[in-house]
Amino acid sequence: MSVLAHETTRFSIEKSVADLAASVHTSAALNNEFYDRWMGGPLSFPEVSVFAEQYLHRTVNTSVMVALSVLNTRDLAARVECVKNLYSEYGNGDASKAHLVLLESFLADLLSRVKGAPVSAEDISGVPALPTTTAFSAGQRELFESDDQRTVLGALLAQEHLAYSMLTRLYEGVRNYKSVYATDDEFHEACEYFYVHIGEAEKDHKAQAVASATAVCRDEDDLAVVEKGFRGFVDLTAAYWGGVAAEMTRRRTA
Repeated sequence: MSVLAHETTRFSIEKSVADLAASVHTSAALNNEFYDRWMGGPLSFPEVSVFAEQYLHRTVNTSVMVALSVLNTRDLAARVECVKNLYSEYGNGDASKAHLVLLESFLADLLSRVKGAPVSAEDISGVPALPTTTAFSAGQRELFESDDQRTVLGALLAQEHLAYSMLTRLYEGVRNYKSVYATDDEFHEACEYFYVHIGEAEKDHKAQAVASATAVCRDEDDLAVVEKGFRGFVDLTAAYWGGVAAEMTRRRTA
């Protein structure tokens, strides 16, 4: 293959991967009943509790999945991008800024304010995961433990490109509860989890995921495997949010 032909092929692959990543915006993983309700106005304490409980169950595994992407990716360039992602998940070396730590603090604080009584991270994590949340976690792990690095990096591509839009939507919904904070400053200080992701981390993670997926694609056959992993993760996510919305309705009417 000539240098020009090789460059053309790489450009085509990069564009295909970027287009695949962008397709999350039209998926049911982002356009669904949960987000409509979450952003539509303040919800009752039981409904907010459902979100907090199931989101924590879902997110507790995120850094582990990124670690698995490192372990299950052979391509050096792709693995380097995964390592950057993992380092960010763990607070860039500061344990107090690890993303899971920030999330637990935020959720416990929000629920305590909405309820008007203390709620701890242990209280939230102690509520069992819904069957749909358990199915998401099991399916997610299966994708990231695949012995085919193309499947792994397809799933990572979906995870990271859904994450940015997910977090902006979740943040817009959180703004419905500003009234439970004494001042604007107090509200924004409490939202560090979102600002870390929206302001920097998830932008980087999206670019890193595109780079790592592109690195393992030489032709259309490779792209097809990447896309299968990608679609699998998107479908799991859509079903997960469907379960959260259904449980919100059940608790609201219980």
